[in-house]
Amino acid sequence: MTSPVGLPDERGGPSSRLSGPGPAPSTAGDLLALVVRAAQEELGATRCSVRLLRPATTAHRVATAAALGAAPPGGCGSRLVAPLTVDGDVVGVLEVEHDSLADPACDERLLARFAALASAVLAGTGGAAARRDRALAEVDQLQHLLRGLAGAVLEGAEIDGVVARLSELSGRPVAVLDTDLRLRTWAAPPGLRLTTAPELSGGVRDLLEGLGPDRPSVLVPADRGRGVTRRHLVAALVVEGALAGYLDVIEMGRPLGSADLPAVEQAAAVISVQLLGEARAARSAARGRDDVVADLLHGSRTADDLHRLARHVGLDLRGPRLLVRLPVAPGRSAAACRAGVLVVLEELLGGPPLLFAEPDALVALVLLPDDPGPPALRGVHRALGEGMDALSGLTGLRRAVVSGVCHDVADFPGALAETRDVDGLVVALGGRTEVVPVTELNTLRLVVNGDRADVALRFAEQCIGPLRRSDESTGGDLVETLRRYLAAGAQVRATAKVLGVHENTVRYRLGRIEHVTGLDMRRFDALLAAQLAFQVDGLAAVEEKR
Repeated sequence: MTSPVGLPDERGGPSSRLSGPGPAPSTAGDLLALVVRAAQEELGATRCSVRLLRPATTAHRVATAAALGAAPPGGCGSRLVAPLTVDGDVVGVLEVEHDSLADPACDERLLARFAALASAVLAGTGGAAARRDRALAEVDQLQHLLRGLAGAVLEGAEIDGVVARLSELSGRPVAVLDTDLRLRTWAAPPGLRLTTAPELSGGVRDLLEGLGPDRPSVLVPADRGRGVTRRHLVAALVVEGALAGYLDVIEMGRPLGSADLPAVEQAAAVISVQLLGEARAARSAARGRDDVVADLLHGSRTADDLHRLARHVGLDLRGPRLLVRLPVAPGRSAAACRAGVLVVLEELLGGPPLLFAEPDALVALVLLPDDPGPPALRGVHRALGEGMDALSGLTGLRRAVVSGVCHDVADFPGALAETRDVDGLVVALGGRTEVVPVTELNTLRLVVNGDRADVALRFAEQCIGPLRRSDESTGGDLVETLRRYLAAGAQVRATAKVLGVHENTVRYRLGRIEHVTGLDMRRFDALLAAQLAFQVDGLAAVEEKR
């Protein structure tokens, strides 16, 4: 068996002095010793050795073994030296001593070739050791980081604390983002003197596509075209199998290395567990609040028990409130549209109400000022009317039934029943596309229910139908005049002012109304009948009026 080790000679072929029978070199030390002996023989040198500039390295031990058996220094003659380089750095020399030089130029070329071969041996030995050392250092770094994160969790740190610890251990800015890349929390080492988190631009969304359980992380390169000035190592935060956000580690200070990838993914797993705990705690708290609100609306607990349970789940039931019933169209789920309706109501009312989902409706408990007057109530009605487009887009129905003011926990069950009754009455009369205040329909509810809706519609038609037909034929304003007269408390002067006409004009029109309808506008029962007729007419669907 021959050794395959070869060094090109002057003609480009392998040197016969490096081939021959015998076992192949088994270690890097054997190989370097072979190079030294071959150089000594090829050059006819009296001595050949390797001297390293960094004798503490592993490569020095190889070189020492290679020089065993070489002649000791001393004597006289000529000396040739060639540098040994590893990764661009001079790590030592290959030294050859001659009694005399027959052809110095040829010897220098051959020595350079042997030096290149010795450098390759040293690079293989030193590179492997360096890679091993780097791998061990990375393992130590990862273990140190994981121990630090585990310690933070065991100390009871929340997500903010874990992010701060990760930033401290990694020496880099760290941020937690939601799925829309909005910042939730962040931390950075004090030495970086950052006052704001380095943002991850929305231009990298395509690079984050697919992050999740099967693709845990991605390295986002710096790209000014995407609005990214530094590299970001982004790991997915996964809760119950779904993407819940991102852990973003920003390259500042030392560059991101191979050890950072598993470290960041492990940190993302820790934060994902905390997010899961938060989500479950939030669901548990929400169920607790829903239970309290259900007991409040249905009157299934005493006032003392309700207040005690409410405090336990972070609710305060003190203060006057309105119930707002938002019916949901058939085929839609109240629970499914609950979150969206809550967002709309919070914007309309200036704060989030309590919101309870029934099978066919959402019921909001709207907090009022301590001493609510008509302006406060009208403000709620007006806000609901202005937000009807947004609300109906979620519920599928343009209707909101508003209760009277509930001052005490005992008022809520009755208020809930009233909103249900009125909603049923509105449905029976054909539906209405506006806010329906229960307090304005109390008299109507006494005489009309859903089962007698057809009777109510005929009554309204008998009262208002003749006036409407008279207006159509003569171009008059009898319907509007009667409506304004009732709204003004049956006061002629106030009605004239609202209509912008003379008082005698109002009196003339009232006479015409009495003539057309047979109602005596001076009698309370006639005025009440007209008021009820207008309420039924207002609730009836347009199709019923035709």
